[in-house]
Amino acid sequence: MRKLLIVFWGCIFLFGCSMKSNTESKTSKVVGIIGVTSVDTIIYSADKDHELINKIEKGFKLKNIENKQIDSTDLRLTFLEKDGKKEEFEVNYKQSMYWQNGNGYKLDSKITKLLQEQFGN
Repeated sequence: MRKLLIVFWGCIFLFGCSMKSNTESKTSKVVGIIGVTSVDTIIYSADKDHELINKIEKGFKLKNIENKQIDSTDLRLTFLEKDGKKEEFEVNYKQSMYWQNGNGYKLDSKITKLLQEQFGN
C-alpha cells in the first residue's frame, strides 16, 4: 500500500511538472525589439517594456498578405528571441504595411499608431 501511494504521488508530481513546461512555452520568446529609423535607433527590452513588446509582437503575428510593393521604409524592426534568433521587418506607416522575407503584410491601424508613437516617426 505504501509503495502504491509513493507511485501515485510520483505520477501526480510528474504530471504537474509537465503542465508547467506547457505554459512556459506559451510565453513570449521575444526579449527585445530594436527599431532603426532614419534619425535614431531605439531599443526596448522585455525586462522594462514587457507589455509594449507583447502588443507589438501580437500586431506582427496577424499576417494578412497584401500584393503591394514597398514605397519606402520608415522603420526597420528586429525582434530578438531568447534562443538568439532574429526576425526582421520593414515598416511603412503611410501604407500601414510591413515586409518580411519579400512578402508584404497589412498592419492594424492601432499597431501602426503605436509604432509611430514609440519610435518617433
